[in-house]
Amino acid sequence: MNETTVKIIENKIGYTFKNKALVERAFTHSSASSEADKNYESLEFLGDSILDFVVAKRLLIENPNAHEGALTQRRAEIVSKEPLENAIRALDVAKYLIVGKGESVEHITEHTKVMSNLFESIVGAIYLDSAKIEEAEKFVLFALKGHFNGDAKHNFEKDFKSELNEFASKYRVKVEYTLVEQDGKPHDPTFTVDVLIDGVTAGRGKGKSKKIAEQEAAKIALRHIDLN
Repeated sequence: MNETTVKIIENKIGYTFKNKALVERAFTHSSASSEADKNYESLEFLGDSILDFVVAKRLLIENPNAHEGALTQRRAEIVSKEPLENAIRALDVAKYLIVGKGESVEHITEHTKVMSNLFESIVGAIYLDSAKIEEAEKFVLFALKGHFNGDAKHNFEKDFKSELNEFASKYRVKVEYTLVEQDGKPHDPTFTVDVLIDGVTAGRGKGKSKKIAEQEAAKIALRHIDLN
C-alpha cells in the first residue's frame, strides 16, 4: 500500500496513523496473507470488543432511563453486520482492501461479513496505534452517527416478533417479513418492512435497521390480533 493510498484512507476515516503499517494490515484480507500479524483478523477481534463497549457507553449516555434489555437489543442492532457494511460503503474505503492473487476486490467486498470485518479492523487498528479508546470512539461515533438518535427506549424492551411467533405457532399460521423499501443516505438508511400472516399483510414498520422495522411491523400486527 503506497503513501498516497494511506493518506486517502486516513482522510476518509478521520484519523492519522503514526504507524502506517497498521493501515495496510487493517486492509489486508486473509486471502492475501495467512499470517496473523499481517492480515486484519486479529485487529477485527480487538475492534469487535471495542465497538461493543463504545456503542454501549453511548447508548447509556443517550438513554439513561432505558432498561438493560432495551439497551442490549439496540446495541446488537447497531453492531450487526448490516450497519457496519453501510458505514464502510459510505466511507468509500472498501476499494482499498488488499486481496490475494486470483481474488477480486469487487467480488469479495460484495459480502456483508467482509465489509463489517473491515469496519471492526479499522477500529482495532486505531486503538492499537493511538493506545487511546477515545480515538477509536471518535471513529465509531463518526461512522455510525446516524444510529445514535435516542431510540433505545422502553418501546423495544418487549419482543413483539417473539410474541407474534408464539401466536403463529399456536394457531398454525405462517409469519414472514418482506423488505418493502430502503431509502435514505448509505450511512443512515431507513428500512420499511411488511409482516405477512398466511400471505396477508398484517402490519408495516419502519426503522434504522431491518430488525427495528420488523419489530415495529410485528407490534402493529399484534394490535389487530385477539391473543385470548
